[in-house]
Amino acid sequence: MARITAAAEDVRSPDAQQLIRELSDELAKLYGVGDGSAGFRPEDVEKPRAAFVVARLDGRPAGCGALRPLTDGSAEVKRMYTRAEYRRKGVARAILAEIERLAGEFGYRSVKLQTGPLQPEAIALYERVGYYRIPRYDGDWDQVLAFQKDLSPAQSRALKER
Repeated sequence: MARITAAAEDVRSPDAQQLIRELSDELAKLYGVGDGSAGFRPEDVEKPRAAFVVARLDGRPAGCGALRPLTDGSAEVKRMYTRAEYRRKGVARAILAEIERLAGEFGYRSVKLQTGPLQPEAIALYERVGYYRIPRYDGDWDQVLAFQKDLSPAQSRALKER
């Protein structure tokens, strides 16, 4: 059985950069836009209480996700991606679990994310693991679907107890 790990890594590492490029290319094609970066910059996660997570399946880079601070005591999930050959194997769940663990460690009360309507598998995953719909909180693209997950009090107190 394949072993999945997910951990914070340097957003500028070759593996991280390749995963980010692949996701941006996939989103650009899916939505017919020139730039699929969704406004993400590596600097977004090179600050306190932020992280870039890489998932590996038997040591091979399989996917990624980012956690960046928002201004209201919550953090945002960005750049969620699983390479096509690793989908439906638990990679995205592992990434989200690590992002949520880190968010709790960093003292956030909730985690938010935005996705597009052409990603039904991602939407289904978010809903399966406890995210619920909220109004769009950033940007002006009217098709954005926004979600939030509230972290348990124990998770959000973790930073204060350290």
